[in-house]
Amino acid sequence: MTKKKICIVIGSAMNLNSLYKDQFKFLMENGYEVTGVAPTGEEHDWLRKDGVKTKVIHLKRPPSLFNDLFSVLQLSLFFIFNRFDIISVSTPKASLVGTLAAKISFQNNIIYTLRGRAYEGATGFKRKFYEFIERFVCTNSKKVFCISHELRKDIIQKGICEEDKIFTIGSGSSNGVDLRKFSRDKHTIERGSQIRLKYNLRKDDLLILYSGRIRRDKGINELVFAFDALSQKHTNVFLLIQGKYDHFDPLDPKVLKIIKENSRVIEASWQKDIEDYYAASNIFAFPSHREGFGNVAIEASAMELPVIGFDVIGCRESIKNEVSGILVPEIDSKIFAQKLEELILNPNLRNRLGAQGKEWVRSNFDSKIIWEDLLNTYDDMLAKESYSVGEYR
Repeated sequence: MTKKKICIVIGSAMNLNSLYKDQFKFLMENGYEVTGVAPTGEEHDWLRKDGVKTKVIHLKRPPSLFNDLFSVLQLSLFFIFNRFDIISVSTPKASLVGTLAAKISFQNNIIYTLRGRAYEGATGFKRKFYEFIERFVCTNSKKVFCISHELRKDIIQKGICEEDKIFTIGSGSSNGVDLRKFSRDKHTIERGSQIRLKYNLRKDDLLILYSGRIRRDKGINELVFAFDALSQKHTNVFLLIQGKYDHFDPLDPKVLKIIKENSRVIEASWQKDIEDYYAASNIFAFPSHREGFGNVAIEASAMELPVIGFDVIGCRESIKNEVSGILVPEIDSKIFAQKLEELILNPNLRNRLGAQGKEWVRSNFDSKIIWEDLLNTYDDMLAKESYSVGEYR
């Protein structure tokens, strides 16, 4: 039986692994040959070991006419010599480059995963320019998978995408949570204990975890300023920042100084098995200024961690206020510190939000449901493509 070929194009190798890894396995088990395309990163090797084909593409985040044209040319040539039944694009630069390359190579069965808006909060020409690009990608895609109900509604209202083309699965998210993997069982607890030992954390020490890209719009400035103030009041609190620095959106120099000099701020590189870090922690910080949804927040909830984040689009669908965590009403480090301190001082609150969050995730974000709906969407796209070709002939 000939396997159906799907190519996933995304803007970073980190996201290719973290947002798709287990989904890729599911697709391969259900008759698909998967190829992932992203810029360079060790995650390509991780995925190849799991049987996923990958392609490294030249893709720079800052706008650059020369670099962007080179990216389109490189990917177009790859698509000309490698034919796919479906091309899936996501993240701003990768979705534009991927869509252009697919059209140039006459591969029109495109699905766009709308993960959020990089231009959230932008005004004037900049916003209009990015909305034009969003509209272009949506127009040239057969389907648009929006990972947030709130974002889907806004995109439709602004006329960026047709209502019958854009869809959200279940309660939201692009990947859901693999409840077998993200579970506080004896194995993850043991590995979490080893991480705490590695950083010389005592039983009563309280560890706050951040995991993701380390950049300004992920709220790292507010998180570090808040923690620095709280660490002077509470001697048993620690902050573990786990991820990769994004120099396109750099942190405040004062924040970089605090990270370097505060002995209770721990840095860890991007890790393959993030569930062990959840198991090692007591609170998950998710202070992003904007999100499409925020899968790490529901992963943390599945691991029984209370989650704290700002009350902004995307985050308020992945953190259920007073159920799985706390939503901070303003993007402000002092207010964030006040709400974070409530969690630090109240173990009963942490336990309650952790237990409630676990049940909320189990009821709403089982990855199998999302993967099966996506599989049905892909199969439906192929069925319609076959029908169109037959009708034309």
